[in-house]
Amino acid sequence: MQETIKVLNLGCGNDPYGTHRVDIIRTSTTTHVFDIEEGIKFVDNLFDEVYEKNLLEHLRNVGFHLEEVYRVLKPEGILTIITDNAECTRFYKLGTHTGRYEKEHHLYNPRDKHYSIFTMNHLSNHLKAVGFKIESITYEGTDTLGKWLDRMLGSKPRIKVIARK
Repeated sequence: MQETIKVLNLGCGNDPYGTHRVDIIRTSTTTHVFDIEEGIKFVDNLFDEVYEKNLLEHLRNVGFHLEEVYRVLKPEGILTIITDNAECTRFYKLGTHTGRYEKEHHLYNPRDKHYSIFTMNHLSNHLKAVGFKIESITYEGTDTLGKWLDRMLGSKPRIKVIARK
């Protein structure tokens, strides 16, 4: 019998990707609601993949979070992270991710704020400290309205990392 691949989507929002979708508030796609800052409420070595997009920058304790991700991943499991790039010109010029013009709180969740912003080196340091092996780390654009300004400035607002346990 073939085993079903288990994919954990952390901070899923309305993204339907994954077999297990976690967010701190119920959305149209969540399968589990809990605060991942308190730990990932699954047993060790359960998931083949952990996926998180636009989540890491909203967490207060990145090291603890990555240790929890490592714990719930199966040996050789894959972690995919897409997060804000600290070197993106738009984030500094407009102040949207540095706190200068950031809203006091998110519309649906008052605790949803930016706590960190990363460079490729920062992400590499965090992941290697936990034991992950980085397979690729690349810059990415977005699908937001700001993509036009990013293209004009030659800026890449996101970093995508694929790492293996």
